[in-house]
Amino acid sequence: MWKNYFKIAWRNIQRSKGYALINIFGLGIGMAASILILIWVQFELSVDRYHENSGRVYAVWRNSEMQGEIFTWDYTPAPYGPTLKEQYPEVEEVARITEWDPQLLTVGETSFYEESTFTDPGFFKMFSFEVIAGDPVSAMEEPESVVLTESVARKLFGNESAMGETVTVEKQMDLEVKAIIKDLPENTNFPFTTFFSMKKLDQMGWLGDFWGNNSMRTFAMLKEGSSLPDFNEKFQGFTAKNSVYDDISDFLFPVADLHLYSKFENGKSVGGKIELIRMFGIVSVLVLLIAGINFVNLSTAQSDKRSKEVGIRKLSGAGREMLIGQFLAESTLIAVAAYLVALVLVSLAFPWFNGLIGRDLQNPMTQPFFWMISMAYVLVIGILAGSYPAFLMSSYRPAIALKSQMNKSRSFGVKPREVLVVFQFAVVVILISSVWIVRDQMNFVQNRDIGLNKDNLIFHPVTQNIRNNKAALRNELLALPGVTSVSYTFSPLTNIYSDSNEMNWQGKDPGFKPSISRMGSDADLVKTAGMELIAGRDIDIYTYAMDSLSVLINEKTVAIMGFEDPIGQVIEDDGYNFTVVGVVKDYIMDSPFEEVKPIVVIGPERDLNFIHIRFADGEDLSRNLAEAEAVFNKFNPESPFEYSFVDQEHARKFQAQERTANLTSIFTGLAVIISCMGLFGLATFIAERRKKEISVRKVMGASVASLVTLVSTEFTRLVLISILIGIPITWYFMSDWLNTFAYRTSLNWGVFIWTGGLTMLIALLTVSSQAIKASLVNPAKILKSE
Repeated sequence: MWKNYFKIAWRNIQRSKGYALINIFGLGIGMAASILILIWVQFELSVDRYHENSGRVYAVWRNSEMQGEIFTWDYTPAPYGPTLKEQYPEVEEVARITEWDPQLLTVGETSFYEESTFTDPGFFKMFSFEVIAGDPVSAMEEPESVVLTESVARKLFGNESAMGETVTVEKQMDLEVKAIIKDLPENTNFPFTTFFSMKKLDQMGWLGDFWGNNSMRTFAMLKEGSSLPDFNEKFQGFTAKNSVYDDISDFLFPVADLHLYSKFENGKSVGGKIELIRMFGIVSVLVLLIAGINFVNLSTAQSDKRSKEVGIRKLSGAGREMLIGQFLAESTLIAVAAYLVALVLVSLAFPWFNGLIGRDLQNPMTQPFFWMISMAYVLVIGILAGSYPAFLMSSYRPAIALKSQMNKSRSFGVKPREVLVVFQFAVVVILISSVWIVRDQMNFVQNRDIGLNKDNLIFHPVTQNIRNNKAALRNELLALPGVTSVSYTFSPLTNIYSDSNEMNWQGKDPGFKPSISRMGSDADLVKTAGMELIAGRDIDIYTYAMDSLSVLINEKTVAIMGFEDPIGQVIEDDGYNFTVVGVVKDYIMDSPFEEVKPIVVIGPERDLNFIHIRFADGEDLSRNLAEAEAVFNKFNPESPFEYSFVDQEHARKFQAQERTANLTSIFTGLAVIISCMGLFGLATFIAERRKKEISVRKVMGASVASLVTLVSTEFTRLVLISILIGIPITWYFMSDWLNTFAYRTSLNWGVFIWTGGLTMLIALLTVSSQAIKASLVNPAKILKSE
């Protein structure tokens, strides 16, 4: 029976090749887009959920009220983890990690920087990373040991065994390789390739028992059967009980949810990346739905052509169930053909898609599970897309069907098709206008004045050799003709490494605890960074010896501290009194999407970990870099010259939003293409069905323009309705989206006017091509049989 269904289905497809191709390629494009998005969604949903103990591993988060709002963060002081395990019997393991700048690894003549961390043995008990050699747990028990990932071990030792060998870190520590693990998988949020023992950090005197320095992330694994709500209830006063910070409350948050739900408002998780996942999940369904609508519309449009076939089959004894089976077999066959097209498109687009999303996803076609799901996927799409046409056409009465009176007897028959066309183009309007708004927001933020001159500016980490020769290196760099200024800093100009809510100044309300960011510099930061000095002068320890206890502040800090005349004011921080010597215009080091932060630039009381070098504008940059490299090689011969451009690092902050905009643009384009394919098919069919009417009108003197208008009016009316529906929906949802940014553009009607015009133009071009073709046909060829 089914074999016969598919034979007949194949013949019907061959009979209407044009419509079949539109259906197949429309569905194929929709399926390919849906598959790619679902592969990405599945990957995002798997991040850090594959660990054997993921159901009972938690990250420590903390809440504190600041300026009337609850601020939530996940950094803890050094003694936090050990004290947590000691005081709570429900805690089976704890682990701390540090997030440092890449560390310099050296073996013989080989030297390079790697993402590294200090951690506890519990890290490798909590998280399931594949071990190649040694025991990473016992390795972290010893201060003089290091755990390498496979790729780092190969870079350092080639094909030789790394076990038991020595690696020099930052030209200061000689550590023995005690374990090698597989490279951490793509679906983890831990970026590390090298692991040092936390006991080494303790041995170096960098841990201590101070509870005021939040520099580590802490993870805890609860014992089997422990209740997270019950534990959090008694855990919330942990910091207050063990320190003087009685305004901080603590809670554990599942590691499995961190990737998707780490956005906190008022101390509670309110979402995060899951919102993006949901959005693209909806987009994938909409693109596929638009392709399915094409199938339904074209199938129902041809219903009067198939009506005689239905009538004859019914008179020959075919029951409704048999006819439904026949039409579903036809739609399933089209779905299978479309899926083959989709697989080809996915295979061709997969490498490009990986680059677009910035991930190295595993090709699903190498996984048996993918093929099992595919069968169900094709059947479901084939049945869903073919159900309405199948049930509609199988319901025809033979007497009416054989008289070709379908349109007359079912005056409501065209309405579902109109609704579906309206839905299709309403989605297109929403997607086009949303892409426009996303791009406007991106351009608005990217063109924001960040208060710094990013061009021709690089930074380089400060190694021990550089630290020992700071002044000499600086002087030789300044002697180069292409170098205009040099500054040592605590952090790069693209990141904030430290903040505090414990700073004090004259006139401060004791209950007022704003979070103020810290920076550090030795000299010439205003010139090097391209800041605008408003009052006073820059820090310069080479000219003013006491500038190690001086500070430079921005306008936001002046406003928060309430200084009328900031120069000479004293700010107390960490037991030191710093004198304000200068004020600069507000500048942005962290996220460009957020409000300007108050920043205090402190003289070199803190370690200065980076050197920034500004090159002269209009000079040969490659030559300047080569000259700077020669100076670095002189004072830092054992380390590579690995610099970063400030403008490139700043541009990376837009990558996530750029990817969102690019993905939305691409899938919007696909939705437009698929919708136009369906509209083209419908216009072709309508023009074919009305060819005699068009010919009669042409004989009676109708112009080509009036005939084109006649055929196009039906569709332009539907598209206009789509525009009127889509614009308010877009306004509502995109207003909410823009409100997630502290620094944002505003919606304007120009976007929607352009969107409406563009959508109408696309529809007119699609339809009018067939309308013009129909109106140019010689009426004699059409009417000669009459």
